[in-house]
Amino acid sequence: MMIEYLIIVLGCTLFGLQHSGMSNLRIKNKIIDRWGKEGYSRLFTTSSIITLAIAFLSMNFWNWIYFILNPSSIQPLLLVLGAIFGIGGVVLAMMASRVISVSTVADMRTDRKAELVTNGIYSRVRHPLYLATILVLVAAALVYPFPRVIVFALSLMFYTLVGAYFEERKLVLHYGDEYQKYRKTAGFILPKLG
Repeated sequence: MMIEYLIIVLGCTLFGLQHSGMSNLRIKNKIIDRWGKEGYSRLFTTSSIITLAIAFLSMNFWNWIYFILNPSSIQPLLLVLGAIFGIGGVVLAMMASRVISVSTVADMRTDRKAELVTNGIYSRVRHPLYLATILVLVAAALVYPFPRVIVFALSLMFYTLVGAYFEERKLVLHYGDEYQKYRKTAGFILPKLG
């Protein structure tokens, strides 16, 4: 039984290694230099989809409509909380996507200085897309309170925090003092109060 959970953690780790590895500036710049921004985008997207699919399939969980087939197993409070967290995560991701696009992130090159985005939701949270990811993962664990889904959600939440940490280091290197000042006004994953 424990091996099933280890496989889920390994699947999520594979995704994390791919995502952080492909986001590493040195690797990113080499790929962009060789195949251009579109090539990098295609390679990043394709490898992300493949490794996330591996992580997802590692759950070996297929009871996604349990509430229809077995309504007596529904836990209404968890279902409602899950819906709230899920909707919150989607809304937050949409708010963040209005301000910054994936192409903006993919263009973080050392040979040019992109503008640091600090408006909109980014004025309160430095990594709102990571927060949105965590909210959606919490929603999944609440709506599907089964051990395999919870292990999957916790594993990806852990990677999300690790990924945000690496992203933070990259942004400090890229933007320097400008980013250091920004860190004082906006929270890392959660909004700064006041």
